[in-house]
Amino acid sequence: MAGTVAVTESGPAAVEAAASWPTGEVLREIARGGIAGLIVGVVVGGFGGRLFMRVATLLHPEAVGLSTQNGNRIGDITLAGSLGLIVFVGLFAGLGIAVVWVTVQPWIPGSGIRRAILTMPVAIGLGSFGLLEVPNPDFLILGYDPVIVALIIVFTAALGFSVAVVDGWLDRRLPPARASGSATAIAYLSLTIIGLVLGGVMIVPAFVASELRWVGFSLVVTGIATLAWWYERTRGHDRPSRWVSAAGRGGLVAAVAFGFVMVAMDALAALGLR
Repeated sequence: MAGTVAVTESGPAAVEAAASWPTGEVLREIARGGIAGLIVGVVVGGFGGRLFMRVATLLHPEAVGLSTQNGNRIGDITLAGSLGLIVFVGLFAGLGIAVVWVTVQPWIPGSGIRRAILTMPVAIGLGSFGLLEVPNPDFLILGYDPVIVALIIVFTAALGFSVAVVDGWLDRRLPPARASGSATAIAYLSLTIIGLVLGGVMIVPAFVASELRWVGFSLVVTGIATLAWWYERTRGHDRPSRWVSAAGRGGLVAAVAFGFVMVAMDALAALGLR
């Protein structure tokens, strides 16, 4: 990519993909990002969410037995509840992570651990307010605890770090799509269509039609730039045009900046300070 926007693919699979069908290379990248998001949502989001709830219970034993906003009893650990959190909540979170990651990942520079670290503030800016949702009586139950708020932000950063790491791991292992009629290309295309539908129906409205609209509008700009970059790649370009790069990076920076403002406001409310 041009400027500070780095080509994100690396490893043997990426080398092979670079010499293959350009459209297949794009489809592979989209599918790879979607799979990474789903894995992180279920594994890190699901299991990590259960661990977070357990830590919150240990920090506030006086809240055991009280009901949370969603009707669960604090301190109760059941197989059904754990599976529901890991599978359904994790899967839903994974869909959101997948769509957002596929949209923004071309504009996050670097590779490996460096790229994963750079993804952490992006995740905080674009995801923490989903966990710091206010007004929420659960924060009152937990005594407006700053440790809980800090853990939520750290947990969100861990999701960002993890999705970048898993994406890089998959990049070294997923096969390239060498022809439009191949089974690999069809599989990648199917995942791409599903992601575009989910992004248009679920994710974009969730941002644009809410108090997060400025985050959403900025992400829409980033998404348009990403679509344009994909198109340029199918035409044989090895780096985005100047306006595409500026729109992609500028939209992402704006989305994260607006997101940090929302996170700060929600964190103050979660601490009972506004």
